[in-house]
Amino acid sequence: MNMILLTGPSLEPVTLAEMKLWLKIDGSEDDNVINALIVSARLSVEAVTKRILITQSWRVVLDEWRQGGLIRLPTGPLQSVTAARVYDAAGAATSVPVSTFLVDNSSRSPRLIVTGPVPSPGRVIAGIEIDCTLGYGASGSLVPEPLRLAIRLLATFWFENRGDVPISGAANWPDAVLTLLTPYATRRL
Repeated sequence: MNMILLTGPSLEPVTLAEMKLWLKIDGSEDDNVINALIVSARLSVEAVTKRILITQSWRVVLDEWRQGGLIRLPTGPLQSVTAARVYDAAGAATSVPVSTFLVDNSSRSPRLIVTGPVPSPGRVIAGIEIDCTLGYGASGSLVPEPLRLAIRLLATFWFENRGDVPISGAANWPDAVLTLLTPYATRRL
């Protein structure tokens, strides 16, 4: 399974104004840096938690239908399925009605369940595409506050330590950020 970002978020869960208030900055000379840190912190939080924070459109690409019709997505929360298609050997697409899919967000890993008949793909690779809407919602206020706080703390840490610490790797993050993310991180047994 591959996931392809189709449309990113229209805004960030933490605004520039909120971040500047948090940092106690009045001027605008650091706005570009702060914006970049907010985006980087959101992407990092999404990567660690395997959760999309603000509404985004993604494409799930499969080679074949899963046994029993169950498709586990590696990230969530899943809002809806917006389109689906299956490709034949010649590359022609056949639409699959979105009503064929049942959305299940009851587990940590969102699932799609195929509830009706679907055509088999004719292509061996990437024969199925399912377009989905993921995220907590279209507003930062819909994102759980611990995740928003983690973004603020991480962006602050990077802002205050510019050039002193590598941005990559959660091992370099403040303990408070990791503590905030722990309840949201996906665990494997």
